[in-house]
Amino acid sequence: MTKIIYLDIDGTLRDERLGIPESAEAALRICREQGILIVICTGRNPGSIQRDVKALEIDGMISGGGAYIEFGDRQVQENFFPMRVLADVLEVIRKRKLGAALEGREEIYMNAKAALFYREDFEKKIAGVRDISRIMEENRIRYEDNFSELWKESGKIHKICIIGPKQDIDRIAEHFEEKSEIAQKIEWNGLWYIELLPAGCGKGEAVDFLNDRLGISREESMGFGDGENDVGMLRSVGIGVAVEGAGEGLLKYADSICEKPVDDGIYRELVRRNVIREEIGQNRIKEKIGQSRIEEETPVERRA
Repeated sequence: MTKIIYLDIDGTLRDERLGIPESAEAALRICREQGILIVICTGRNPGSIQRDVKALEIDGMISGGGAYIEFGDRQVQENFFPMRVLADVLEVIRKRKLGAALEGREEIYMNAKAALFYREDFEKKIAGVRDISRIMEENRIRYEDNFSELWKESGKIHKICIIGPKQDIDRIAEHFEEKSEIAQKIEWNGLWYIELLPAGCGKGEAVDFLNDRLGISREESMGFGDGENDVGMLRSVGIGVAVEGAGEGLLKYADSICEKPVDDGIYRELVRRNVIREEIGQNRIKEKIGQSRIEEETPVERRA
């Protein structure tokens, strides 16, 4: 019996163009009514989590790739890089002139190379969208060079992302593998990318921590993800679901593959696994669509 479901955000729960599908909202609401706990499990820092995600009725939030954990509106764990490790990373970035993004609780600090890299990547994902400014605002990440403001965090950094040539990223992985956790190391748009977390952190470790705290077994938990940084999460749950299009590194740990958000993947998988009943879900989706139309009406239309 499933008692808790962990959900990655981008590409899993949420489509970057269209947001969270009504089917997913309805499915999660039904799960909670059945007593199943819902926990977001994202690589985003708390400050960049989208407003539609925050508006969901959920039970907990794992963010920063596992460095920050909330449950029941209370912070239960937060981890930072030791200052000596952070200083070492910053020196390597400076010497090798690499792209870098350092994440604190509320802000992401990017140098010019990283800002350009991330901005171009995001623009590719939303190519053809008319209202780009709205999509950018909903994304909650500013792709700009604000590295000089890093001092505001007082050294409290949850995650470090570095972009550069393969040989440099390989050296960083070797140098920091005993001082940090490597959440992912992949080729990305012609360059190489590495994501570092404080030692002992990761989505898998966060899932283990929260399950233990709640008295929930591995077999009673389910997780949905689409990226390499979701490997730990899928390994720590009884049922791991990868989203269609995920890489081989994640697929080998998945028990099944579901459709993308735009094709109602979460809803369909929960129906297939008899976690929710299709007819109840369809009724909830209709209710949601109907309520949305009511809210969009003007006062004059309502009076009419």
